[in-house]
Amino acid sequence: STIYPGIHYQDNYASLQPMCLTVCFPGTFPRHLLKRTDPICISVSIDEEYGTFTTPVIEVAAPDLRRHGSLLHGSGNSDNVNQDMSYDNETTISFLPLPPSFDYINQADWQTVSHKIQEWLTTEVDAESSLWTWGCDAFWLTFVGGYPSFPLGKWPMWDPRIPLEGSFIEKWLEHLND
Repeated sequence: STIYPGIHYQDNYASLQPMCLTVCFPGTFPRHLLKRTDPICISVSIDEEYGTFTTPVIEVAAPDLRRHGSLLHGSGNSDNVNQDMSYDNETTISFLPLPPSFDYINQADWQTVSHKIQEWLTTEVDAESSLWTWGCDAFWLTFVGGYPSFPLGKWPMWDPRIPLEGSFIEKWLEHLND
């Protein structure tokens, strides 16, 4: 496959944006074939003319990112991969990938991403789509990252079109009663 990453322009320079890819292995194997571990080889290349400026780097993410309820994938069942995240091909997820400067410890960075997700949800996403559900979970995760004492303490009112529901926020609110 050939894919085209986003490009970030700043002053007289440009950089390729990171991409998140998921590799699935649909289907089943006879049990006796899976007794040994075979490596999976994945290669990424870039045109030679760009080789003096960059080299692709592959990072392996924790496998639990695919679990049900996670931000990256709505179901652990690979048969549902396409329907779980179905949306029109014209909708882009403008707040991803997070910028390299994003600091997971900095509440202001979480607040910024939360605001971007809110804007994206309320202006670009069909509220009846599965992308809306995913986006609401992403919004609440980042909102709580920005305002970790929520619903206590001080926090701004969010757009009322975003319901206070979804797998993440419901679990977050349940833990308040513990």
